[in-house]
Amino acid sequence: MNKEILYEIGLTNGEVKAYLALLKIGQSSIGGIVKESGVTKSKIYDILDKLVQKGLVSISFKNKVRHYNASPPNFLLDLLHKKQEKIKEQEKEISELLPTLMNIQSSNIQKQRTEIFEGFRGLKNAFQIVENEFNQEEEFLVFGVDDTLNKQQLNFFLNFHKKRINAKIRTKVIFTKNLRGVKEHHQKINKYNEERFLDQTSAIPINIYKDITIIPILKKEEKEITIFIRSKTLAEGFKQYFYTLWKISKK
Repeated sequence: MNKEILYEIGLTNGEVKAYLALLKIGQSSIGGIVKESGVTKSKIYDILDKLVQKGLVSISFKNKVRHYNASPPNFLLDLLHKKQEKIKEQEKEISELLPTLMNIQSSNIQKQRTEIFEGFRGLKNAFQIVENEFNQEEEFLVFGVDDTLNKQQLNFFLNFHKKRINAKIRTKVIFTKNLRGVKEHHQKINKYNEERFLDQTSAIPINIYKDITIIPILKKEEKEITIFIRSKTLAEGFKQYFYTLWKISKK
């Protein structure tokens, strides 16, 4: 029998042993439960008390001796439902707490910081920080985009930029010239998206938004490495460099 689900709904190993023992032997005193379950007598009392609290065991007395009886197995569903209700309550409490936590973080958000994210999950996490700060008044700048992306990375960036467009974030992108006409790399040109091409064939993409600079190092057969830097000075420097390249790039 697979007992894992019993652990997953909140029962401990000792509780599972005691409950299954009672299901097997029926109403019993402490001695019978200890013998059948293999749980030591020093622990069985606390375990049975917890099972009583969870509604999985009931108590009766015979000749002034306490006996225990397992509740029907369908009571396990009641336990699961209670757990689900508790999760809903906790989810509501967390949702109410989030604004406070975000304010705490935002009070420290302007401090310079550098992080290195590894792997595809790290790449997504770095850009999620940017997505959380989307503001229509800010411009998103990208330069050095070449053809080194694998399919998973390309799909991620296309989806990210769809979210950016939906958030009405204006973006300028400078591609290397070898991506001109490569349809799958380009978003539809609109008022939120401008593209130009630079006369080179390879580069490292640099993304600038507000005071954030993200430099993903992407090679098709290697694990992603993403450098995340929050520095107003650095971001402003990259923005100036971007516009220098923008002027000499071709439509």
